[in-house]
Amino acid sequence: MNLTAFYGTIYTGDLEVLRTILQQWLGPESLDTKIRLSGEELTYESENLYVYCHNAVGQTDNPRYLLEGNTSVGLDETSRRLKELLKLCKGHNVVCSLEYVEVNEAGEEVSDLFELAI
Repeated sequence: MNLTAFYGTIYTGDLEVLRTILQQWLGPESLDTKIRLSGEELTYESENLYVYCHNAVGQTDNPRYLLEGNTSVGLDETSRRLKELLKLCKGHNVVCSLEYVEVNEAGEEVSDLFELAI
């Protein structure tokens, strides 16, 4: 079974803004947050969606969170869901860029790479 993998950057240094955006995007389910010495980590997992987001502390002067995950709902539904995330980021005045691609069980890309950004 192929998955759609996605990766992105959310340009904010404010954990509460990020949590609000992700909660609105993912719904009322639990978003696990861990505070580590290297920054914050947020994870979410459901039957057909996995999301991992972490603070890119110290990598540049531009505060941001890196987002990655995968879903089993296909390219079209993934595109729709990621566009929802972009819309939420825009509503909070947060810049976001995302890309997604279908991968096989070995993790090899089997579709074109698609990009979304605001």
